[in-house]
Amino acid sequence: MPSSVAHAAVHDRVTYRWGWFAAPGTDKPLRVTMDLHSINPWEVSFLREEVGGYFANGVELAPGATVLDVGANVGVFSAAVYERLGGDVRIYAFEPLPPLFEKLARNAEDFFAGHLKALPFGLSASEDELDFSYFPGATIFSSSWRDEGNVEAERRRVTASIVEMIRRGGLGPAARRVPAPVLRGLVGRKLRVMRELETHRVRVRPLSPVLDEEGIDRVDLLKVDVEGAELEVLRGIEDRHWPLIRQAVVEVERWSANRDRVQDVFATRGFAVEAVQDPVQRAADIGMVFALR
Repeated sequence: MPSSVAHAAVHDRVTYRWGWFAAPGTDKPLRVTMDLHSINPWEVSFLREEVGGYFANGVELAPGATVLDVGANVGVFSAAVYERLGGDVRIYAFEPLPPLFEKLARNAEDFFAGHLKALPFGLSASEDELDFSYFPGATIFSSSWRDEGNVEAERRRVTASIVEMIRRGGLGPAARRVPAPVLRGLVGRKLRVMRELETHRVRVRPLSPVLDEEGIDRVDLLKVDVEGAELEVLRGIEDRHWPLIRQAVVEVERWSANRDRVQDVFATRGFAVEAVQDPVQRAADIGMVFALR
């Protein structure tokens, strides 16, 4: 999520207040404001700017929808869905890291009026316990796929994508004129927080038994943002449950290696699939896969 960190390189302290401005199916103005509990307010404030990217390429939601937020962090995507549908939604939000789950659960209690169920585990291909790397200063990069062995390479990759975003005007014309070496230095210093790493042993589960336990009989949108473990999440869905899923949006890391495999998972199950990658995402080797019935 490079743009979040890029903004934070300029603004370290931000209050998160936002809302959608049209009630579903009408032109009537609607402002719903949430001050979500968070670890780092700058992350939450700017994550919301990326939420609109999930509602693209034909993805639509109607009131009464059931939505799965896989890789929920503190619930920014869930909040966008809740507000977009005026609260008429059922959300299941998955977050395995204890510090983030604690905030997610508080947000569910304080802001979602019983419409969000926070689940304290991640999703994968099988029942297991995994070591997750948790970055307190930049929680959005926490992952089971990042560790002390690859974190410096990951930091360089993210830095490259942020610099590309700024050079394309992502922080306005003034920032765009800053020489690339200076930008790399500024962003690199901000991303030093990725060197502060904790390891948490967390539970992961396949999605199919969760669908059975929760009595979920349809999934109007499956959103997956799990920092590299996308294929493992999809492998946890049994054949009998794929017909329940109407739409999916998956952020894919290591795009060049995994894009086709993620697309094939959906295409072989009857979805119309579109893979999207902009220049900023290309610099980070990530992209988005949209799958619709």
